[in-house]
Amino acid sequence: LRDSLTPEQMRGMLKLRQVEIRQRVQEETGRLERVEARLRQIEQEEDMSKYDVVIKKIGPIKVASVRGIVPTPPQQGSLWGELEGYLAGQRVRPAAPCFCMYHDDEYKERDWDIEACEPIEADVPETGRVKVRTLPAIETMACSVHAGPYVTLGEAYDAILKWVDENGYQVMGAGREIYLQETKPAGNQNDPGAVTEIQFPVEKV
Repeated sequence: LRDSLTPEQMRGMLKLRQVEIRQRVQEETGRLERVEARLRQIEQEEDMSKYDVVIKKIGPIKVASVRGIVPTPPQQGSLWGELEGYLAGQRVRPAAPCFCMYHDDEYKERDWDIEACEPIEADVPETGRVKVRTLPAIETMACSVHAGPYVTLGEAYDAILKWVDENGYQVMGAGREIYLQETKPAGNQNDPGAVTEIQFPVEKV
């Protein structure tokens, strides 16, 4: 058959075959992309199912704090060093686990507005940098606990914010990270023994 075909006819047949193969490849590529997207969705749902989100009432908390702009959250150590050094000089011990507050209204790549907070009971004089105040009670705080290294905290944030949205709430203030079990050494982003509670003040939409 090939011997009876002219080069032009052979070229036309091969081009037609080429089009058919490309179409099948595109169809299979589309199927592959849909399968991969579904797999990613399942994996994300499994990750989020690890987090129980509860609404709690949080009472007023007296804190000493240092607030500043840091490049990224893992670089907030300077705030803690400043605050803890001052409290140690005043011979004041924290009354509860320390926490930080994130004052930015939205996610940022750099220059985060972070406040390092130590709950205290004693009276402590303020300085230009160290402030003392009582955080007001919050009636509805969405809370979830993350057990694991700081580098995977994003999973917990995704889960709690998804829950807030799906349950008809909206965030109404600064989020908090309470360091229930701190890392060793301090600030180690990969310590699997860290336990962190994430809190967001919320209200019904």
